[in-house]
Formats: sequence, C-alpha cells, structure tokens
Amino acid sequence: MQSNLKEVPAEILLAAEAGFKLALKELAKDLGDLRDRAEPDITHKDLVVTLQMEMAEIKVGHDTDKAPTSSIPFLAVLGVLTKRMGATRDDALKMVKDSLVEAMTLDKDATQIMFQETGVQEAVDKFKAEIVSKLDRTPVKKSVKASGVTVVVAAGKKL
Repeated sequence: MQSNLKEVPAEILLAAEAGFKLALKELAKDLGDLRDRAEPDITHKDLVVTLQMEMAEIKVGHDTDKAPTSSIPFLAVLGVLTKRMGATRDDALKMVKDSLVEAMTLDKDATQIMFQETGVQEAVDKFKAEIVSKLDRTPVKKSVKASGVTVVVAAGKKL
C-alpha cells in the first residue's frame, strides 16, 4: 500500500472505494466466482497489477440514524417458557420437540396466522414497543454511491 494515501482527499478515496466495490460486484456477476477458474497449488510472485478507474459520478450522502432493531432469541425464550410452564421436564421437552417438528412443517403464511391466533404476535409487538423502541437509535454513516464506473486491469511481472 502506498504511503501517500493520507495526502489524498477523502472524496477521491471514497470514489475509489465505491468504484471498486461496484466494479467487483459487476465482475462477480459477469464472471462468477473466479476461484473456480484458478488453478490450485500455484504461486505467482512479483506481480504488478495496475488498475485504472473512470467514474461518471459519485454521490456522498449525509450521516443518518435508524430505529434500533433487536433479534429476539426465540430458542432462549422457548427455554425460559418451558422452565416456567410448570410441566415436568420430560413432558415439557416432549412438548417442545413436538412443537418444533410441527413448526417446521408450517409455511410462512401459516406461521404468521399462528402467531396472530395465539397472541404471540401481539406479545412480540408489545415487547418491541415497550423495550426495543426505547433503545438508542443506530448511527448510519453517509452513503457513497458511484455510477458509470469502468475499471481497466493490466498485470505483468515485476521488472
């Protein structure tokens, strides 16, 4: 990595980052996973790869924030619920196993209907409204979008 990068304006480095990300995404879309085409057990040394990028436009947005999200640990909830149900351990575990088997057979629509019919959806919504919504908002760094990116790659051996 060149040591003069600290002297390059942030907008130029952002353009390079956004451009290369877009170019790599397009490359993967066009050519697939290049590791599938590479020969294994071969080492290339002293390569020089020159990249030239042209970009029609780069847009840098503003820092924002977003509502907090929370991943509810349903298996932990299931464990706590089983412990509190008052059933014997063996009966509770059988109920959990049977419920897991039945739940695996439900499609997405049936799962949503089950959530609504049993009141689980209402409980989850209430939890989110009372607990999750009070969490600090999550900061989001400015968006950087590049368009009209062309990358030319030239490679050779070091002289």
